[in-house]
Amino acid sequence: MSLRLRLTLTYLALLALALAAFATVLYFTMQRQILDDIDRQLTLRSDEVQLALWPDPSAPTLADLSASRLDLSPLANLDAPSLYVQVVSLNRRVLATSSTLNGVTLPIDNADFASVVAGKQAFNDVAAPGYPPIRVLSDPIMVKGKVGAILQVSQPLAALTQTLRGLRTLLLLLGLGVLAVAGGAGWFVAYHGLRPLGAMSRQAAGIAAQRDFRRRLGTGSRPDEVGQLARTINQLLATVDDTLSRHRDFVADTSHELRNPLLAIRTNLELMDRVPDAAGREECVRESRQQVERMSRLVSDLLLLAQVEAGLVVERRPVELASLVTATIHELEAPTGGPTIAAERLDAVRVLGDEGRLRQILTNLLSNALKHTPPGGRISVRVEEQPRGALLTVQDTGEGIAAEDLPNVFERGFRAKSGSGGGYGLGLAIVKHLAEAHGGKVAAQSELGAGSCFSVWLPNGDRHPTLM
Repeated sequence: MSLRLRLTLTYLALLALALAAFATVLYFTMQRQILDDIDRQLTLRSDEVQLALWPDPSAPTLADLSASRLDLSPLANLDAPSLYVQVVSLNRRVLATSSTLNGVTLPIDNADFASVVAGKQAFNDVAAPGYPPIRVLSDPIMVKGKVGAILQVSQPLAALTQTLRGLRTLLLLLGLGVLAVAGGAGWFVAYHGLRPLGAMSRQAAGIAAQRDFRRRLGTGSRPDEVGQLARTINQLLATVDDTLSRHRDFVADTSHELRNPLLAIRTNLELMDRVPDAAGREECVRESRQQVERMSRLVSDLLLLAQVEAGLVVERRPVELASLVTATIHELEAPTGGPTIAAERLDAVRVLGDEGRLRQILTNLLSNALKHTPPGGRISVRVEEQPRGALLTVQDTGEGIAAEDLPNVFERGFRAKSGSGGGYGLGLAIVKHLAEAHGGKVAAQSELGAGSCFSVWLPNGDRHPTLM
């Protein structure tokens, strides 16, 4: 079932319920009002009958309420051919009936009889044999302040039945007409309202089939919710296109980086069969080993990056940053004649994290600084305690990064055009993902020709960071 059909049927169902509720209230309200009018008419007829039978205010007497003296012939002068009258004694014996009843007696309910004997009026609907349903008023006949007999006045309910039948027919026809018009209008509104979504679906299916994520949906200019959805999908398409473009570039760069070592290894292996002296063969082996080591580092970095991007779970243990920095600087030896590495400030601060991963963060930052800092330069490391965390800073006096390259330095596979080259563009990306896996964040500041400063904020043991 299509969405427009479900919307139309839901709208019709709600409208049908509302119409049914309205029709029910109207029907029973009309029925009650007509019955009240009939009851008022029966009360007036009862008064007329009593005036016709006993015009003297002091009448009737108990003697008048006997079957031998009671005469209902004066009722023939009343303009009420459908009026049925019956007089019943207190022992339930019919004393007299009007000629309109043709010998038929009107029944009286036990509860109504007791109520009338107590001096109250009672209304009841009865169906006499051979007669249509009638409305009966049982009225007490008072004799000297006491009930002497019961006067029953009734009239047919044919008018009520006809009116209610016509009302039912009218309500049914009007309801069906309203539902038909509303259904057509609802279908028209749903069809035209959802038509842009159908166009968006076809465009999105075409984009997915052709894998042309540079295309955009054409309904993004609409000011309504459809336009908002189209703009959101366009943003998603832009993100997908950018991600795929980066992945293609990264795969191409990685393939290039792997191809060069493999080519060098293959060349050295071929040369080993041609070089006659042992020294030459040893040189080929040494260079092949270097290329294998280079490929091993690249594959390890790729594997680590895939792990952290997939939500690498790190161990959560207290780590003294100052001790970790000192040990890492001691292990990472600067090349002879190269830049010097010094710890300028090491606050005694503890963070909650994985010591091995934190060491990788610092190692990557220092390796990056060593790569881009010329001989005689200086690399300084600082650990500063901050509210709810610690700030690890690695600053160098190297070549720096151009302003247009700075926002992308933590992107995977990115290598600044202003740099000296080398590397695979994975070290800083690993730093960013590992820091975020610890609940931290990274930042970079640099000026071309004046050096760079990389900062990593990490939460301390009092705050549990959110895992990736």
